[in-house]
Amino acid sequence: MEGSPVRGQERPPIARLNESQNLQTFQAELIRLIGAELQHIEIFLALSEAGSGTLQLPSWVRSYLERHAGLFKKLEQGEMVGISHAEESRAPRPAASARSSVVLIPLIGDAMLHAVIGLVSSVDGPQLSAEDIEGVRRLADEAAPIFVRLQEIQRLRRENKQLAAAAEGAAEAEAGFAKLIEAKNALDAVIQMRSHLQANIVHDLRTPLAAIRGYARMILDGRAGEVTDTQKEYLRIVSENTNRLINVVSWMSYVADLNAHHFTLSTFDLREVWEECVRAAQQSLDRKSLVLIEQIPGESFVIMGDRKKLARVFEELIAAAVEFSQTTGTITAEFSHSRDREATVKIAARNAVLPADALTKIFERSFNTIAKPTAQNMDACASNLSGVYDVVAMHGGRVFVNGSAGQGATFLFTLPAVVVDGEENNHEQTVNSSRRR
Repeated sequence: MEGSPVRGQERPPIARLNESQNLQTFQAELIRLIGAELQHIEIFLALSEAGSGTLQLPSWVRSYLERHAGLFKKLEQGEMVGISHAEESRAPRPAASARSSVVLIPLIGDAMLHAVIGLVSSVDGPQLSAEDIEGVRRLADEAAPIFVRLQEIQRLRRENKQLAAAAEGAAEAEAGFAKLIEAKNALDAVIQMRSHLQANIVHDLRTPLAAIRGYARMILDGRAGEVTDTQKEYLRIVSENTNRLINVVSWMSYVADLNAHHFTLSTFDLREVWEECVRAAQQSLDRKSLVLIEQIPGESFVIMGDRKKLARVFEELIAAAVEFSQTTGTITAEFSHSRDREATVKIAARNAVLPADALTKIFERSFNTIAKPTAQNMDACASNLSGVYDVVAMHGGRVFVNGSAGQGATFLFTLPAVVVDGEENNHEQTVNSSRRR
């Protein structure tokens, strides 16, 4: 049969195989070429899977080759393999192939096994001749380079799609980054504008307040004429409140500068910071034989803020509680969440003794007017919580000190809730109490 793909003496007509655009059309055309001459034979083409190199063989053929590793090795070396109808495998043959023999012909390219042509012939029908098998083998040899080329094209197409997807993702990421940069620049501009505005407000407030205070003092000194006692008292009140406003203005300037240059944000659990500070303060507690009782829920207290500054808040509050407390007293620390998930920390010194003017001066800035303890008077208290007030205020929280003679002292501050990863933390109350000495 001159010109046939199997029996012809001339080069088989595989031009249509060269025209195949992908492995699927190649497979269909190769089977069509073989089946045109071997019409009484069942034909399959097992291609290797991309990446793994595993052949897509019928399960009963694959089972047989797994049991006879030497046969698969022959296929990899380019040799043909035959399977008799009497040889069984673990996977049963389908009914159409129950009484048949199989010839497996490898497609070898670049010294690798890329595919296998299977010729299944029934023992009750026409049998394959040596010439038929040899013709298919020659066709497989000539088709192998085409298969390798198509497989490489498919790999390049797949990689091209991956690169296109990566490029698209990179473009989207770049666009998102550009938006973030734009938003950051806008935020920086707003912060600078706010800083300038705050500086202007501070200047505009400080100048008239200083003038009010100066003229009030001159009147008190009698430079404007005789002043009655009642007028002196009124002028004294004006001067004191003017001083208070000037201190507030100065604090606004200080906080603005602190925010701009000395604020490092991170996300952390407030309980961890507390535990570190308690360990550091253990010697101070032991010196006064103080017992620290903790009422801290097992839930997390995630805060976004400056870890070092909030650690300083704990250190100063613990030091104040220890300082105000009498020997062999009790200090209670309690963590809780409000209904709006605001974190609250309360430190109570039950047997603390506060000086009469402690509450009025404990938040004064720049200089603390509470007397420092001396060697002769160790019961005197010395604590300045102006730094605590500043740090808590910069975090958007509030700080309070409550107490009276003989009823102890309570230090309390709050911090706003933080949403992490788009979900609010669970705040089920499971209070664990413990004691430290």
